[in-house]
Amino acid sequence: MAYSPAIVVLLVDDDSSIREMISRQMKREGFVTLQAEDGIDGLVNMRGQLPDVVVSDLQMPRMSGFEFISVVQQRFPSIPIIVLTGAIPKDLPAEIKPDRCFEKSSRIVPELLRAIRDLTRQTPNRVSATPAVSLPVRARADGAGDVSVPCTDC
Repeated sequence: MAYSPAIVVLLVDDDSSIREMISRQMKREGFVTLQAEDGIDGLVNMRGQLPDVVVSDLQMPRMSGFEFISVVQQRFPSIPIIVLTGAIPKDLPAEIKPDRCFEKSSRIVPELLRAIRDLTRQTPNRVSATPAVSLPVRARADGAGDVSVPCTDC
């Protein structure tokens, strides 16, 4: 029997209770989960290990999900993106094209896990490019407001 590596999911959300709840469910299903509290933390995580799938909130401090997803899609277009947010906007910006969108709810977890499996089956080749995310990124010490981080590598 061939070895099948675990699916690596980067979960980006500023709500630690949401991250922990979803991460526990993912681990029970055999996924490896990496957690980030905002887009900047998500990019830092991607320097160490590229995920097979990214699950991101949209409204976060320092670097919003909109900015984070835009950078990930420009830099790693083969990584599927799932948006998990309190309210799905009627019109997402043109530069944001997630593969799936879900509103946050504990009832959505089974559907989220199914979507992760489906997306990894559709994109079977693991991303192997060396991530190039320029650091350091400085934000306001109090974490207030959003920060725009231009990606010179994109």
